[in-house]
Amino acid sequence: MLTLIGRPLPQRPIMMLRYTLPPLLTFLVLFVACVQPEAGTLPPDTPDVDLSDTAEDASEPKDTSAPEDVSDDDAEAIPDVQDTPPPEPWPCDPELDLNDRRYRHLHGLSDAQIQRGLLNMVSGHRALYYSTARQHLMNDIEPHDDGSIECAYTGRITEPDGSTTPDGFNTEHVWPQSRGADQEPPRSDIHHLFAVDGGVNSARSNHPYGTTSCSGNSCPWHENGSERGPSTDGRDPVFEVRPEFRGNVARAMFYFALRYQMPIEDREEAVLRQWHCEDPPDDYERNRNDLIQMLQSNRNPFIDRPDFVDNFDSFD
Repeated sequence: MLTLIGRPLPQRPIMMLRYTLPPLLTFLVLFVACVQPEAGTLPPDTPDVDLSDTAEDASEPKDTSAPEDVSDDDAEAIPDVQDTPPPEPWPCDPELDLNDRRYRHLHGLSDAQIQRGLLNMVSGHRALYYSTARQHLMNDIEPHDDGSIECAYTGRITEPDGSTTPDGFNTEHVWPQSRGADQEPPRSDIHHLFAVDGGVNSARSNHPYGTTSCSGNSCPWHENGSERGPSTDGRDPVFEVRPEFRGNVARAMFYFALRYQMPIEDREEAVLRQWHCEDPPDDYERNRNDLIQMLQSNRNPFIDRPDFVDNFDSFD
């Protein structure tokens, strides 16, 4: 009987090998089995070698890592999106649907976290040449379903003609170029550009927005609800936008302040917040937001979620 390190070598494997292997291989196997290994190669308590095991019987190593945690655990520091309640109704328009999936990752976060999240979303947009931006503004963005273009400040109607100045209209920078919108990319950012009558653009000039203390004919300039004149808060002069469009202007200003991290003066901001609440987003403004996204690859979040304005104590 053969032995391996002082133990009887099991007979069955050898017999199997004698009958299944060619003679030369059988001789080699028996020769190797008879050669005693050097001392220390195998520890004294090494178990008997089972030569009956084959490669086919070998099993895959077991995964001893911890199983993936797929449980819905609210104990984590960051709330699960599916567990966060929907946004509270916006007081200015309680019926407005605020469940926009684009912003679900911001549910349940602090004001500071929401502000950083929104800044990340609006930053790095695809900037356009100014001439290209105006061309798209007048011919693709501003036209209503019936093809008409409406002056933002007076409601005057004209038709696009393929140019950037149809019927005396031109491009209004809601955030004046003299206040920081004279360089790229803010100069050509369509989110704060609007089509207006050329004369009205001059009347607004770079005056801040506000509530005038004059009314109608007593104002130095007025047309169809928009006025320029002294303000009720001591600023002189200010430009008051007609009720139908003042919310659009406010949200464009909030977007610009967020996107380019530029401050809005406190008294002007107070008026803009009031306008934002008085004139909520409508379908035209939301569709405009969609079209601009197709060109610039970013959106004005205050149109999608007007309640986000309340997450900013101020835009200064």
